Amino acid sequence: MAISKTFKNILIIGFVLGVIIGSWAIWYVFYKPHRDVSAEKPAYELTSQALSDAFKTDQNTLAKYVDKAILVEGAVTGIEGKHVSLGNIVCSLDSTNASKAATLKNGDRVKIQGRLTSYNDLMEEIIMDNCVIK
Repeated sequence: MAISKTFKNILIIGFVLGVIIGSWAIWYVFYKPHRDVSAEKPAYELTSQALSDAFKTDQNTLAKYVDKAILVEGAVTGIEGKHVSLGNIVCSLDSTNASKAATLKNGDRVKIQGRLTSYNDLMEEIIMDNCVIK
């Protein structure tokens, strides 16, 4: 059974299109621009105490806040390298703001915007990353 020339051309065109589309998809997944949480409008603005209380009283709080840009205001309770603590909230500053951590002191009131990533219920710690000091 012989394959017609038209059918061969259709197969070749389909194969070439598949390779092009597949290559583009792989490139897009691996080289897409990173999310800039600092440029986003915060989904929620609240105090560090209000955020802590929400996690203590409601089991569904993590689902509400996870992977969202949040602006948290509170007093600095600890600084370790590029990590700033606001009570039980640990904020990992991004590389452009890491130098600002050296200027902070315990007790300073700051506004920090970042992405809430997780909650450690054993230690009652709220973890945020990609944080910037506003």
